[in-house]
Amino acid sequence: MTARRSASISRRTFVGALGAGTLALGPGLPLRGAEPTDVVVLGAGLAGLYSTMLLEEAGFKVTLLEASDHVGGRVQTRNFGGVLHELGASDIGVMYARVLDMMSRLNLVRVPSSLSIKPYSYHVRGTLLRADQWATSAANLTIGDERAVPPSGLQRHFIKRYNPLKELDDWLSPENRALDIPIGTYLKQRGVSDEAIRLYGHTYNGIGMNRTSALSQFRDSTRTLFGINAFMAMKAAGQDVAPLSQVKGGNQRLPDAMAASLKTGIRFGQAAATIHHDNQGVEVTCVDGSRHRGAFVVAAIPLTAMRRIEITPALSPVKAAAMSEIGYYAITKFYLRPKTKFWEADGYDASMWTDGPIERVFAGTDADDEVHTLLVWITGQGSRRIDQYNREDATRLVLDTLQRIRPASKGQLEVMGYHSWGRTPYIGGCGHSYSAGQVSRFAASLPTPEGRIHFAGEHTRRREFGMEAAMASAERVFGEILARG
Repeated sequence: MTARRSASISRRTFVGALGAGTLALGPGLPLRGAEPTDVVVLGAGLAGLYSTMLLEEAGFKVTLLEASDHVGGRVQTRNFGGVLHELGASDIGVMYARVLDMMSRLNLVRVPSSLSIKPYSYHVRGTLLRADQWATSAANLTIGDERAVPPSGLQRHFIKRYNPLKELDDWLSPENRALDIPIGTYLKQRGVSDEAIRLYGHTYNGIGMNRTSALSQFRDSTRTLFGINAFMAMKAAGQDVAPLSQVKGGNQRLPDAMAASLKTGIRFGQAAATIHHDNQGVEVTCVDGSRHRGAFVVAAIPLTAMRRIEITPALSPVKAAAMSEIGYYAITKFYLRPKTKFWEADGYDASMWTDGPIERVFAGTDADDEVHTLLVWITGQGSRRIDQYNREDATRLVLDTLQRIRPASKGQLEVMGYHSWGRTPYIGGCGHSYSAGQVSRFAASLPTPEGRIHFAGEHTRRREFGMEAAMASAERVFGEILARG
């Protein structure tokens, strides 16, 4: 349901349908000291901002609480060394219809993605290799036709070969629950070598080959394939379209513009501590003691943040288990400026893929294809390990590792920036990751409301992912709230 179609439903109609609206008092929910509203929204990421926009356009009074001091959630842009870098949500796909529509509404310009994937050099089992050396290298312990696949391509290779899903909703079908096993186990059953599985584990954003659900990997691959097919169809039709794009001036301009369009101000520094709900309404108490009383709550925050909130009465056992058990993968990034083109001196590509602590290095280039940044990208368990160090020691580890495997880089790298999603307050990770068995247990119920608590965010996704999933979840909870009237 769109905001334009919902605008005809007035707040008066909504409150009347509730019978008592925000003034009704349930047991244990005194109005005194609580600020009245219609809907309390937790989180000013894309899901929370869009939920607020839709509700306001339909005439609701909304109180938007944000625990941090800024909007955007995992959509964050930073300037390091005079270059804009996306810390989280980096690209907009051709199928991101809601995101693109919102950009149009807010007069934001779409430009091709600045992310360019350059050829890799490889450092595996202590050996530095060019891509053309991999297939015959003694460091390549994969077997059979695996040997021809470079480590950086193993995930794509195996998922394409073994993914049985055909449609976007297939991952939710009961007949595919047999796929809800560790991705490492699934590949092992199909004869994939232990070494290929090990290297695959250094390639993807997840929580480990022995934990991550194969079904969730196939879900993501299916959605990616649909996006690729959509792009190819657009190109064949003569449309001037890039496979991936960004907001001109940085993706953070999108949540900033959404926030600026709201009727009421966002309450920053307001982390929810408790939610009390009954059949009459909800009351949210923040860490600072402020209280907000309304008819509904929209929880548009990561599960990692939900775990900090005491909810009474307690959520259903399945929902509570989902909140506490679903893991988040972490990503830690280091932004380095090369002082010289040391890769020309040693003869290996600037971008790197390794099976060591720094995992991947992406060479960022300008319009003239000149490298301006080396982005060290550490994910999953590697990120959790490096996050045990303080920033200074972690940075030293990165530089020392690069110097060891690329001696020509010694003294040639300047650290411009650092960001760890695993250590970011109120977020604690870059995205949720279903462990084996969790798709079957939690995927269907995770988005469903409990009483007057509604759940939004990328983790409640169905067909979409990333920014588009967050926007889609806002439309869903908006429809849920309207239906309650």
